[in-house]
This record gives sequence, structure tokens and C-alpha cells, in this order.
Amino acid sequence: MHPEVKSDKPGKCPKCGGMDLVEKREDGKTEEHDHSMMMTSPDAAQNFLRRFFIVTFLLLPLFVLSNPGKALFGYSEFSIRHYLELAVATVIFYFGFIFFQHAKHEITSRKYGMMTLVSLAVGAGYLFSAVSTFLPNAKGEFYLEISTLIWVLLFGHFLEARSSSAAGNALQEVAKLLPKEAHLLHNGHLRDVVITELQEGDVVRVLPGEKTPADGIIIKGGANFNEAHISGESKPIKKSMGDKVIAGAICMDGSVDVKLEKVGENSTIGQIKKLISSAQQTKPSAQRLADKASRWLTFIALGTAVLTVGVWAFIIGQSFVFAMTL
Repeated sequence: MHPEVKSDKPGKCPKCGGMDLVEKREDGKTEEHDHSMMMTSPDAAQNFLRRFFIVTFLLLPLFVLSNPGKALFGYSEFSIRHYLELAVATVIFYFGFIFFQHAKHEITSRKYGMMTLVSLAVGAGYLFSAVSTFLPNAKGEFYLEISTLIWVLLFGHFLEARSSSAAGNALQEVAKLLPKEAHLLHNGHLRDVVITELQEGDVVRVLPGEKTPADGIIIKGGANFNEAHISGESKPIKKSMGDKVIAGAICMDGSVDVKLEKVGENSTIGQIKKLISSAQQTKPSAQRLADKASRWLTFIALGTAVLTVGVWAFIIGQSFVFAMTL
């Protein structure tokens, strides 16, 4: 969503309200942020749960101050009740502002979806209630209803984020299958390099107990390799000169020199990571249908509101305040 944001280490996008930074691909491109990607963030579920608990706590005094609470507890009307409602509802609105952050991304990318529709409903209800607090002719306050909607949405997004983060954790576990560094053999000398610097045709030395950094073929030596991460079979497999080894395979004994054939995303582990990442970003048909429906509902809601105000104010002849509060 924000390609201008760059960092030399993993972290959060400062403009995306908690989205993870996406690793730049070998072709120089980056994957696009969207709502489903945000949900795969390990911190997303905790973020929504924290907001949910805070809003739950704030809903209690808001209910007491609301008209249903007043009727239930039977206390007398007092002058600042509506202003106290506004104050509590504003704090709740603040914790629901995360929906507006993602709605902004949908609008700027012209991919109107559920966040746009949700923000439209929450924002309209809050602004209408705030105006009604200060304008005696504008009857109607929906502080409790809008705050309850935020409460429900936060819990729903917590459940979605918790299920989505499981796939994100799987991607992290796959990444752990590869070593961080490799012993690059160049002109008869060994040099430790990070595996992102490796290229096809490089020769690396794999020592006992180490993992193979990429797919390749053994050109010197022999050893037993544990390939359980691919085959599920823990019994070591004997490999010698001319045999192929898979990225992530553990060299159990001996020392081998491996000429790399597939590195990075072209290796076996790279392809697995690519499949998991693709699965994270692929929306089920029901979600695609919901996104399409919410896109149309957004325009229908806006169009209906404008049409209603226009008819009552300019055709029927009612006051603008009456048309807005109908």
C-alpha cells in the first residue's frame, strides 16, 4: 500500500495502522497490502482483543447514562447526562478508529470494501449523535447503538485475526528451516555470508549438524542427510558426489561441498513459502462475494441518503434539519 516506506529489517508499516512490512521480492516488486494481509499479522489479534476489552469496560457506564439505562435504574434526568454520553462514546470511537484507517486505504486504492461500509455507518451514527447533543431541534442519539456496533466489530475482527495469524505462524516456521548463513567457497577460501547473497552456481560447504542453504548437487564428499522436513521420514539418507540435496536438509555427519542449482524463492523451501503466502492472500469465494456486496452497499447507502435528504428538503419542502434527522 505504501511502497515508499522502506526498512532494512522486519517491522510495522508506520502508515498502515499495524500492518507488517512486506519483504521485497527478487524481481524488485512488493506484494500489495490489503485487509486480509493485515489480519495475518501476529499482533493483529492481540490488538483487536485489547481494544475489545477496553470498549467492553466503557460500555458499562455508557449504558447507565443512556435512555435504556435511565429507564432501568429509574434516576432523574440531569443536565450534563448527554455530554457525559458524548465523552464516553468519543473514547469508544477512538478505539474503533482503526476501521477508518483501513477504510482510507480502500478509498485511496479504489477498492471499496467492508471497512468503507463499516466506517460509513459508525462515522455517520457518531456525528449525528454528536450534533444532536448540541442542537435541540435535532432529535435522536445513537451513542449506545454505535458503540455496541464497534464492540461487536472489534470482537469479530479479533476472531478473524486469530484464525488468519495461524497461517502467518506457519510461514515463520517454514522460514526457520533454512540457516541464516552459509559457508561460501570462493577461490579455495571459505567465507560466511547470509543466504540472501547466494546465487545459482555458487559452491557452499555444509558441515556436520548444519542445514543446506539451498537446493544443489554434491560435488565433493558424502554424508547422511535428514530430509524429514520434506518427506516426513526421520531416517537419514546417504548422499554422495553427484546426488542432489534439498534446502533445509540437515547434514548428520561428514562434510560436503554443494553446487547450488536453485536459491531463494526458486528452492524447495522458497516454493513452499510462496505457496503459503499465496494461500494467505487468496480470498475464499464467500469473502469475495461479501467484498463485492459491501462495495455496492456503500454506494447504495450513500445514494439513498442523498436522495432522501434531497426529496424531503427540496421537493416536499421540509427543513434541512428535519431531512437530515429523518
